[in-house]
Amino acid sequence: MENLKYLSSKQALFDLAVFRQWYQESLNLKRNRTGAENAWFVFGVSYSGALSAWFRLKFPHLTCGSLASSAVVLAVYNYTDYDKQVGESAGPECKAVLQEITELVDRSLETNKKELKKQFGAAELDIDGDFFYFLADAAVVAFQYGHPDALCTPLVDAKKAGMDLVAAYAKYVKEYFVGTFGVSVETYNQKHLKNTAVNEGSSDRLWWFQVCTEVAYFQVAPSNDTVRSSKIDTKYHLDLCKNVFGEGIYPEVDVTNIYYGGTNIAGSKIIFTNGSQDPWRHASKQTSSPGNNAQSCSIPDAVNKVRHKMTEHIDL
Repeated sequence: MENLKYLSSKQALFDLAVFRQWYQESLNLKRNRTGAENAWFVFGVSYSGALSAWFRLKFPHLTCGSLASSAVVLAVYNYTDYDKQVGESAGPECKAVLQEITELVDRSLETNKKELKKQFGAAELDIDGDFFYFLADAAVVAFQYGHPDALCTPLVDAKKAGMDLVAAYAKYVKEYFVGTFGVSVETYNQKHLKNTAVNEGSSDRLWWFQVCTEVAYFQVAPSNDTVRSSKIDTKYHLDLCKNVFGEGIYPEVDVTNIYYGGTNIAGSKIIFTNGSQDPWRHASKQTSSPGNNAQSCSIPDAVNKVRHKMTEHIDL
């Protein structure tokens, strides 16, 4: 915990600013020039997309613009819109099947917990909330990354054929979510998140620390019509934060939004892009600020013109 005090978006931005200055000076030295300033354009996706926008906001003199894709600039305590977007993206038929699977898993876990978790290849997840979170995320990736048919087609077909829906979902989870997509079950294990050793999986713990201190994005189940298990609630997230990082850890989302402005971010020359099916888009800026013409972003000629201008500025 001693070193985690340096893990914050603010520290990351200052680190980026120092790196930018160091690299600019290195370029000048390499090219035997003094005081020259290249045009720096920052890019980012998801959390790094937020950092991209925030860097432009806080260090406008160090960058000429920002591309913030799926940039989660709005810290959200109970992020119910995440699950709502999954249901909307799935469509009525697939959503209904996913909800039925959730109900079946909820009931089965009460009587056949060990075998059920083993069926999904997740026997190591002793905490039920971790298991439910793992299953919920498995569905999300199909929509977030543009492969809804990989999830919905086999599940809807299984429903129509009267097949075992839990078995069908377990097959998808193991073959696509873990197999093709490459997710590790360990990522969802709080025992793993408590491990302070530096290794390939350390980023899991680091991201949860920022979740538990700055941005939350608690992906809780909505009060009704939820796709994920209702057991993924606020208490689950707070208990995780306490279990992994100890007492006194709490996400100061209001402080984060006051500091950066949330979706009212006051920075200039920031391009926000969001996927229509991405559940993270509800934590991003989706409407243009007054005085800006967002319609140009969907006009091919206008987009190509901007791309050419960006290319002209890239001079290393």
